[in-house]
Amino acid sequence: MLVFLYYSFRGTDVRALWSVLEKANYWWVVALLPCLVLSHWFRTWRWMYMMRPIKKELQFRNLFSALMIGYMMNNVLPKAGELARPYAIGKLEGVSRSAALGSVLVERIFDVLSFMVALAMIPLVYSGPLEKTFPWLEQAGIWFTVATLTGFAVLVVLMMRRDVVAAMLEKITRRLSEKNAKRVETIVHSFLDGFLFLRDTGSYVAIIALTIIIWLLYVVMMYLPFYAFNLQQTYSLGWGAAWVVQAISSIGILIPTPAATGPYHYFVIQTLTKLYGVNDELAQSYAAATHAIATIGITVIGLYYFLKDKMHLADVSGDTEKAAVAND
Repeated sequence: MLVFLYYSFRGTDVRALWSVLEKANYWWVVALLPCLVLSHWFRTWRWMYMMRPIKKELQFRNLFSALMIGYMMNNVLPKAGELARPYAIGKLEGVSRSAALGSVLVERIFDVLSFMVALAMIPLVYSGPLEKTFPWLEQAGIWFTVATLTGFAVLVVLMMRRDVVAAMLEKITRRLSEKNAKRVETIVHSFLDGFLFLRDTGSYVAIIALTIIIWLLYVVMMYLPFYAFNLQQTYSLGWGAAWVVQAISSIGILIPTPAATGPYHYFVIQTLTKLYGVNDELAQSYAAATHAIATIGITVIGLYYFLKDKMHLADVSGDTEKAAVAND
C-alpha cells in the first residue's frame, strides 16, 4: 500500500495539489455515491440468483446487509469481507456459511472475467499509446484469464462429480477422527454447493445482464467526477475515457490492500497522466477524491448494517473461519 502511494504522489507540488482540491466541485464527486449504492443493489440481486439453490426464500434486505458488511470489512482488512459476508448471511438467514463462501468465490470469478472483457474492449474506445504505457497489460490479462477459467473449471467439475470429491476426501481425512473427518467433508461439500446455481441455465441471462449493469454503473462513477475537476472540458474526457480509467483501475482493486488504497490511486493516476496527458495534480486529486468518497460511503453504510444486525467484530474478522466450521 505505502509503496503504491509513494509512487502515486512522489514529487507532488503540495500547493498546486491543494489549489486543485480547493477549486473542485465536490457535488460531482458525491454524485458517484448513489451510483455505487445502486451497483451494490444490483450486485445483491445477482447474488440472490447464485444463492437460490442454497435457500430459495432469501430476504433481499439481509443479502444487501451482508454484502455491505463485507465491503466495509474489506476497507478495514484486505479480503476480510470475503469471510465476513458468509458469516453475516449465515447469521441472518441461517444458511451454510461454507456454501455462502462458495457463492462469494464464484461471484468474484464473474467479476474478474467481466474485468478482463472490459480490458479487452479498451481498443474500441481508445487508440493511444496503451501498449507503450502498460506493456505488460495484454500478456498479464491473457494469463490471468486462463488461470481464472482453469480454476473455475476445476471447481465446477468437482461440484458436479461429488463421487470424485468423496474419494479425495477419504484419502485426505483418513488420519483424522471420525468426527473431524465428517466435519471436513460437510464443509467441502457445502462450499461446492455455492456453485449449484450453474446447473440452472435459466438464470444465466439474468446474471450476465446484471453483471453488465454493474459494470456500466462503475463507468458512470468514473465519468461524473470528470466534471468536478473540469476534465471533460480541459482534456475532452468522455465516456470512453471513463471506461478506460475504470478498466485499468480495476487492476488496483485486485491487489489486496485496505479499500484498495494505493494501487487504486496509482493506476488511476497513471491512466490519466500517461494516456490522456492530464496534469499530475489534477489526476492525483481525482484519484484521492473518488477513492475517499467511495470508501467513506461504503464504510458508513456497512457500519450501519453491522450495528443494526448486531454483528461482532471478532466473528467477522479473525474468528470467521471457526464460526463457519461450527455452523456447518
